[in-house]
Amino acid sequence: MSKAFLLALAVTCASTAAIAAPAPTVETGYARGSLAVAAIERADWARAEQLLTDRHLNADDPARLINLGQVYWATGRQGEALSAWRRALVSNNHFIVETIGGRQVSTEQLAGEALASHQGAERSAAR
Repeated sequence: MSKAFLLALAVTCASTAAIAAPAPTVETGYARGSLAVAAIERADWARAEQLLTDRHLNADDPARLINLGQVYWATGRQGEALSAWRRALVSNNHFIVETIGGRQVSTEQLAGEALASHQGAERSAAR
C-alpha cells in the first residue's frame, strides 16, 4: 500500500465539516502507538495488528480501520483489508487526518481512495 494512505497524524478536528487545525503531533487524540504508525513504517505487521485490534479500543474507529486495512493488505489478506476499508468508509464518525505525505484528508475520503486503488489491484491479480 502506498504511504499516502498511512496515517501519520490522527484527529486534527472533530468532523469533516470543521476547519483543520495546524498539524499536531503524531497520533494526536490517541494513546501513543494505538494507530500503529511506527510499527507499520518498520513493517512490523504482527505488532501493528496487535496494536490496532486491542479489544479495549474502538473497533469502529475509521483511522484505526484504515491502518488495519493496510496491515491486512501487506500480509496477504486482501479480503480482510477491503472489509476494513469498507467499514471505515461507512463510519458515522469521520475525522480529518494527516498522512505521512502531509496531506490533510477525511477518513471517509482516505478509505474510499484505499478501496478504489486496491479493488482494482485485486481484480488485476485475479486475472
